[in-house]
Parts: sequence; C-alpha cells; structure tokens
Amino acid sequence: MSRNKIGVGIIGTGRRGHSLGGCIAELADESDFEITALCNRTRVRMEETRTFLVRKYKEKNTSASISLYENYEDLISAPNVDLIMITTPQYVHRGPAICALQSGKKVFLDKPIAHNLEDAIAIFEAEVKTNNPMIMGFTRRYESVWLKMFALLNEGVIGELQMMLIRVVVPYHIYFHTWHRRVEWSGGVLGDKSSHLFDVFNWFSGGRPERMSAFGGRAVFLPDANSPKRCRQCELDCPYRVGKPEEKARQDDMSEAGASRAKETEVIRRDDNCVYLPGADINDHGIVNFAYPNGIKASLFWAIFGPDADDQETLELVGSKGRIILTRHTGKIDIISDYGKHHEVVDGTEKDFTSSHFGADFRLVMELNKFFKGAAPVASGRDGLEATRMVEAAHRSINSGGRLVLMKDIEDAQL
Repeated sequence: MSRNKIGVGIIGTGRRGHSLGGCIAELADESDFEITALCNRTRVRMEETRTFLVRKYKEKNTSASISLYENYEDLISAPNVDLIMITTPQYVHRGPAICALQSGKKVFLDKPIAHNLEDAIAIFEAEVKTNNPMIMGFTRRYESVWLKMFALLNEGVIGELQMMLIRVVVPYHIYFHTWHRRVEWSGGVLGDKSSHLFDVFNWFSGGRPERMSAFGGRAVFLPDANSPKRCRQCELDCPYRVGKPEEKARQDDMSEAGASRAKETEVIRRDDNCVYLPGADINDHGIVNFAYPNGIKASLFWAIFGPDADDQETLELVGSKGRIILTRHTGKIDIISDYGKHHEVVDGTEKDFTSSHFGADFRLVMELNKFFKGAAPVASGRDGLEATRMVEAAHRSINSGGRLVLMKDIEDAQL
C-alpha cells in the first residue's frame, strides 16, 4: 500500500461489498482510499471480489495487493487497514460493528444498522461508549436528486413543510428468493428497504416522530406447499423466475455477485428460493404513517410487486404555499410554488446518475474520504438507531391490526 493512501478493509463481499469496492477502485485517482483487505465467511466470494477489484485497479493503471481474512477480528486488527467498511447482511452486523468501533479505527456501517432493535441499540451504545462516531450508508442522503430536494425545501420554495409521502412500488421479488425472506434475518422489507425511507422522513422533518400506525400484509407472494424449493430446479413459466432473460438487468442489480450462490444449499444462503416457498414471513405491501411533534405528517405507501416503471419511487412534499414531487428513477423534480402561480420541472441529476444507486455510491466514497479526515458523518449511528426504532414500531402496529404506537414506548439506548 502506498504510504499516502488510506487502507480500506471490507467485511462482507456479497452484492453490497462487491459494489462499493468497485466504486472505491473506480475513484482511485480521486480519493485517498486503497482497498487492502477483504473478509467473508465464504472464501470463494472473497476471491471473486478480489479478482474483480484487481481488474478494476488495473483499468485505472494501478496495482492492488488485497489480503483475505476469514475472521473479521483479523481484518480489523490488520495494520494496513485504516477504515473498516461493514457490508454484511444485517443479521451479522453486531459483532463486526462493535469490534470495529472498539478498535478506534474509522467505521462505515451499511444500512440498516441492524436487523432488530436489540442489536441496533447494542451497536449505538458501543459507538457512544467508545467515542468513535461511525457513518451510516443511507443512500438517499448521498443521491443528488434527494439533496436537491432537501435544498429546495430549506430555501423555502414551498413554505413550511406540512406533509410528506413516499410511494414505493418496486418489483423486488428478489426479497423472497434470498435471506431477506425472514424477518429474523433481514428485519423484513421495512427493515431492509424502508429504513432508508424512514431516515428520509427524519432528515427532512428535522426531528423524530412521536406516534405512528401501520397496516400491511402479504397479497401476492403467498406460500404454496407444492412449490419447488429453487428456481433453478423449476421449469414453470413464472414471472418471478431467477435468471429469465428479460429479467437480467434486475437480477444483476439485486442478486449477489458471482456464480457461487448457485451451489448453496441452505435457505438463508441461496439466491433462488422459490418466491412461493413456505417459510417466508415478510410482508409484501403496506402503509405506514408517522406524526412529528412539530405537526408534520409522513406516510409511506409500499409494495414489492408491480411492474418496472420510471415512477416506481417518488417523494412528495406539501408545504404551506406549494408542493414538490421527486421521481427517483428519472431524477426529475416537479415544483409548484407561490400558491400555484409557478410551475417548473427541473433535472436534479448529476454526471454519475446512471451508476450505482443513481450516483450515490460515488458520492458516498468521497464523503467517506472527508469523514476519515474529521468531517461529521452525513448519517450517524443515532440516525441508524432511530430508523430501526421506527421499523420496530411499524412491525408492532401491523402485527396488532394497525393500532396506534407511541414512539416513547419503543426501547431506546440507555446512556
């Protein structure tokens, strides 16, 4: 490793670690980072990612020496690792995160902070006790369109914020193919995906909710005792098959890197479980509502079935004198201001919009560079914990038929 480079160790080389590692290598000429170590419980996936990264560095006319570790403790203590990035599935965040925080090295933890509230609290308490602030990977905070939307709100374009609506209708049947299919592993769709969106509510409102209610359930991906165990063992004409040619783009986007997943046998480690295979306990749709002390109301309308569409994720802000609608997949922002007298549509995209997470991952790498040098985290451990408290509240409300839940009744860190 070059002496003037910051050594990066990535714990978890599945889809997320593989992708972020690629972004770091792509920005080799612009950031101070150099990937020096990888850790994964399945060695073949470490090797696949190392091969990928070495090739990426070669494309940038540089070489890379990347060590492989099967135990995260060894990576964390490695002298050539300065920044630790944790991109494992959330059900194994707690051990690496606490160990990394206790090491005193800089820590990035991908969202959500954990799959359940107990682990989220433990990680946050470790962050506070070690006085080692970490940075969270809530991608909306790094996407140019969302940042533009936030700036417009702060400029007073629509007056005082009154209401927020996020609508997400995305064909993420992959959640039923993978380890996301059980709440105990992923926190469900609310934990895995909606933690992003709950963080947006807190970010834009500038606060924490005081009460909420939610309804949800399973409407499309209903269990079938006669279903095959795996897509790769099935010849049925099914719109949710893994690897159908017309689904290639979605499959590449959502599944793990490399071909080794096809050899896995455990449900938790396979990437092609049948979407109708009994045993999944996650919901596939729901509505969640929050009320903030400052009077702002926020709603999430979500489903993981439906067609690919340009408007599959939108954020609408309603203020005292106008309205703004963000369409994530096009980067367009529709602004109605001055009580309806003015209407314009602006393009909130930047040059990397077509890259990973609409350019967010490249910005994230550069923000990590600033964070390593002492800047405050864009999203903190407190933000991560609060999003998971909201997930827990939503699960409690849904599981009790939509009852009102007071956020003061949801466990918090005791420090």
